[in-house]
Amino acid sequence: MNLAYDYQFIPTPDLGRISKIQLFLQGTHWENDIWNLADPFFDEHRNSAADYNVGRISFSEIPKLFKLELKYYLAMRISQKTLHMYTLYSDYQFAFIAFMRFLHEYHPEIRSFSEVKVIEIQAEWLDHLRRNSYHTKRSAYKAQVSKLHLFFLDFYDTREEFEKDIWDCRKIPCVNIPINSTTYRLNFTSVPYAFRELARRYIKLRITINSTSQSRNELHAISQFLQFIADKEPTWINLNHLSRHHMEDFLSYYLSEYTARTRAILNKLIFIKHFLDRIQQFDYPEAPLIPSPSLLYFEDIPRPMEPPPMPGRIKYIPEGVLLQLKEHLEHLVPAEYIPIVIILMASGWRGSDVLGLKYDTCLECTEQGWYLQGDIAKTRIVDHRIPITDEVKAVIESVAQIAKSKSTEQNNPRHLLFNRYSGKRMGKSPTNLQISEALNRLAQKYHIVNDQGHVHHFVVHSFRHTKGVELINNGMSLIHVQKWMAHMSPEMTLVYAKVLDTTLRKSWEQAVKNGVFRITPSGHLKQIDISSIEDEDLIEWEYIRYNLDAVRMPLGFCMKPKKQDCFTQLNPCLTCRNLCTTPDFLPQYEVEIQETKTLIERGKMQGRDIWVEKNQHLLERYEEIVSILKTGHTRHLAGKKGREFIGEERTNAKE
Repeated sequence: MNLAYDYQFIPTPDLGRISKIQLFLQGTHWENDIWNLADPFFDEHRNSAADYNVGRISFSEIPKLFKLELKYYLAMRISQKTLHMYTLYSDYQFAFIAFMRFLHEYHPEIRSFSEVKVIEIQAEWLDHLRRNSYHTKRSAYKAQVSKLHLFFLDFYDTREEFEKDIWDCRKIPCVNIPINSTTYRLNFTSVPYAFRELARRYIKLRITINSTSQSRNELHAISQFLQFIADKEPTWINLNHLSRHHMEDFLSYYLSEYTARTRAILNKLIFIKHFLDRIQQFDYPEAPLIPSPSLLYFEDIPRPMEPPPMPGRIKYIPEGVLLQLKEHLEHLVPAEYIPIVIILMASGWRGSDVLGLKYDTCLECTEQGWYLQGDIAKTRIVDHRIPITDEVKAVIESVAQIAKSKSTEQNNPRHLLFNRYSGKRMGKSPTNLQISEALNRLAQKYHIVNDQGHVHHFVVHSFRHTKGVELINNGMSLIHVQKWMAHMSPEMTLVYAKVLDTTLRKSWEQAVKNGVFRITPSGHLKQIDISSIEDEDLIEWEYIRYNLDAVRMPLGFCMKPKKQDCFTQLNPCLTCRNLCTTPDFLPQYEVEIQETKTLIERGKMQGRDIWVEKNQHLLERYEEIVSILKTGHTRHLAGKKGREFIGEERTNAKE
């Protein structure tokens, strides 16, 4: 017999647990075999106006234990407001009645929902639905049966959570479950029975360190590996005799089965290597006797076939798309997602961290201004703070007031800023996927397109990349960006810095739309087409604007750094008493005046006040001299005495 198969613990209904069900139902409307959902008894449990448009539900045809279980299950969900009565009346009751008839006809030996082997009978159940013309695509006929089974599997199983084959991570202390997660369980039933205890013990250690999603990925990798070993060595109950030969066979099988060689696929091999390393390190009795480094080398794991990450591949949102999004954001449906998107854009936090904000602690006021405050789950940073504008603060404050007024310890026990107050996700936030889908519906409806004219596809995490790129491009130091984004290492922040090279080109092209000029041999400026010149031949006014003075001189431009002082920058000849200028030079001065005015106008357009001020001073000098020359006089501050010999000097010169 293969010890790795054909075993799963199925708890049987015991009198103690059945008595608990009876005690809960006793003396209430729940106890009746016919529920009149319009009765005032149900008023406190209604979620919406639709819950008043309901009638009666009958349990009369259902066998006794099934009847007790079904009443208890529905009563618990209705009282917790995770099930709408209208949905129960219009959909679910027909699914449950159909399933009861199916069990009575095909599996009369089953007497409790906990004994239903959903996986084994699912194909037979769906075929029964098709043959009897039920709507098999409706989730009520498929998902609800599975939910019933899992509910009572857990209800009757009184073992410790770590002893079970399916863990509910919500019952395990100190487990990192994302606030917007929709999956809470770790399922070990796919692990061969001979190795199941080993897998449970290992994941018990890992789940205290990793998130539930990471632990689930590791469990899936380990399950595949242990399943392969169980098939190859059906009598094994441990890994003591695992050899390099086994590992080579597994690598051959795995890499031929998954030819894509993506990072996600190859990560499973890394998880398996870490599994072997750790169970030896921690002296598990089931661990291989051969040292794990001799079983699987890192060189055995191929490199991913995905192209290396390039700056252009970072999923940030282009500026043009952001402008379109802001223009149409008020039309986002549902409207409750609007403040979520505003915070995503302003903060650059992960979606799960924004959705985990608490209405009573998310705003912090200091002498420096308002801050957004929350926990960063991935890097385990508590009360992380970033500065926000008054406008963003006002949005958050408004949402917080609404959340506080609607929240109770039952519908919002964690004081979430963005919370569901009814339905199956009561007490939880929306998911990243729901927000992404709403944004993509908005993009389709209002034609929010990228530079290529294609409708942009939004992903919630792209707002984080966008904020990182924005901070880098605006000149914030890498250390400050790392702190803002709550990165554990500078290498994570450098991912955003790589984008700078590509955005520089776009920023430069945007800047030169106002004009790119070349200096002609005669000293004049000539506007040119950026596609027809070499970069080193340009005067890059966008760079000059932030770094250089660019004061026009008679023979060129002064390109000294703006922090460097120069006492001769503004043409010292114009103030020198020995400069003698006659009306013959009037045309040259008029050219200088016109070109200096052009430079001043460009400086005003770019907001370069110091640049404008210095060239304005130069312009005033030119205009002062021109006003004298236009009268026909010579301008020479030293005067006639300074430019001619007089008296004795003239006589000596003749001799």
